[in-house]
Amino acid sequence: MKMALILLVALCSSFEIFATQSYLSVFTSTYPSVRGSQLESCATCHSPVKADFLNAYGLDLRDKGKNLNFKAIEALDSDEDGKSNIQEIKAEMYPGSQAATAEYLIFTNKKGAVHFNHEMHVTGPAAGDCSKCHGVDMFPKYFNDSIPVRDKAHTICWRCHSESGNPNAPLQCDWCHQ
Repeated sequence: MKMALILLVALCSSFEIFATQSYLSVFTSTYPSVRGSQLESCATCHSPVKADFLNAYGLDLRDKGKNLNFKAIEALDSDEDGKSNIQEIKAEMYPGSQAATAEYLIFTNKKGAVHFNHEMHVTGPAAGDCSKCHGVDMFPKYFNDSIPVRDKAHTICWRCHSESGNPNAPLQCDWCHQ
C-alpha cells in the first residue's frame, strides 16, 4: 500500500513537471472576448479538427508566432479573404478559414445551394490527403463563393462519389442541390 502511494505521488508530480498551457488556453487568455464563441475551439487552428492538421491560421502561428505569440500574426490575413486575423477574431469569425462556421460550406447557385461538410470528407474519404480535391485544375484551397466551381465539382465530386462504392454518396443532382 505504501509503495502504491509513493508511485501515485511520483506519477502525479511528473505530470506537473511536463504540463504546459494549451494553445487554446493561451488563445483565450490573449483574446478573452472569444470565450463562449465558436472561436473557443480547436477549429480555430485545426480544420478539420484532426491532430497535426493545421489550417492557414494554425500554420501562420506555427511558422511566425513563435512561443504561442498570437499577437505576432494579428496583422496577417491567413485565409486570404481580405480581412486581417485580428479583424476576424474581433468579429468571432475563423481567421484560418473563409467558411463562416467550422468546415461547413454552402455553395450558392441557381440550381440550389450545395451544403458541403468539409471536415467529414477530409477525415473520411480523403483521409487527410488534400491533393484528392485541391490542386491545379481542381478546387481552390480557400472557400470563396464568388468563384464558380460547378465544372470542377461535377468532375471531382461525381467521380469520387461514383467510385467510392458508398451507397450514401450523392449521385443525383437533387441529392446535392437543395
